[in-house]
Amino acid sequence: MRGAAEPYFFPAMWEQRRICIAQALRRGRAQSVLEVGCGEGNVLLFLVGPSADDEHPVTRLAGIDINADALAVAHDRLLPTDSDLRDLRVDELSIELFRGDASVPVRGLVVDAVVCTEVIEHVDEHAGVPALTAAVLGGYRPRLAVFTTPNTEFNVNFPALRYGSPEARFRDADHKFEWTRAEFAAWAHAAARAYGYEVQLSGIGMSMRNAADGFVAHGGCSQMAVFTLCPGVAGAETAGVDAGDPPRLFAEIAYPVYARPQAGPAELLGLVRGLARDIAGSDGGAVRLEDLWGVLEVRQQFKRRRALEAWLAGQPAAFDLGNSGGGDAQTPRTTLTVRA
Repeated sequence: MRGAAEPYFFPAMWEQRRICIAQALRRGRAQSVLEVGCGEGNVLLFLVGPSADDEHPVTRLAGIDINADALAVAHDRLLPTDSDLRDLRVDELSIELFRGDASVPVRGLVVDAVVCTEVIEHVDEHAGVPALTAAVLGGYRPRLAVFTTPNTEFNVNFPALRYGSPEARFRDADHKFEWTRAEFAAWAHAAARAYGYEVQLSGIGMSMRNAADGFVAHGGCSQMAVFTLCPGVAGAETAGVDAGDPPRLFAEIAYPVYARPQAGPAELLGLVRGLARDIAGSDGGAVRLEDLWGVLEVRQQFKRRRALEAWLAGQPAAFDLGNSGGGDAQTPRTTLTVRA
């Protein structure tokens, strides 16, 4: 059990990292995502969940790892659950798992984005890093690529690692190296120039609860680079990027999807009126659009939030639309009241 004064991350570092990755993918409107070094599928499982951007849902995921045991675990974790079989999603989702060397691209695989999270530090810095970089940015050439890796400067906050001393240790026994922020930036900017990308750097895990003053003076616990492809810019020569045996398909998964046609006008009106009244409760007041959109039956009928808004606007005899103020394009503050 954690001591009362012991510093800790909140949310947990793994959660902060996955949230940052998901946000970067959403900003880049990525709908197909490959994770290299996917292990037991932790990040892929996080991306299976619903996206806040219903206009650009993730409909295809893929993962590569060299460890067959890890892929078997990932496969079992990524299978549709009883909830997925009962509450059918409104967009298709397919998942492919590949076994092989991540530095050799899967032949013919085209994706919007590639994620490489806490992997690069596990390969040889002088041979493995250039090969992995070439495979991701030169081989797949995605619109978006996200890399995360530990920030070794943050290790000073972990006394057991003895950072800065001759006895200093890495965070994981399998790490081949750990970069400072300057070293990570030098690699990221060089890779961006070589392959025709822009890159943005940021820290993850910038604060801890119960931390002493100055605890985060060395950046984030992890660091992230988000590469965005520059249109019309030629990348580096990649003739040898696919040398070696390409990863082979290990497993495929397809999620069930709601495929029924939309209900007829009268049935649809009755459904939405009834659900809005249920949400409003006995006081019959205004209902927030996001609360109505949160009902699975509504999403299955309209699929896109803007389609629901357009339909509601075309039903002036049934609903009064208003605005509660605040919000933005991602989280509208539209309200509706059911007319008697």
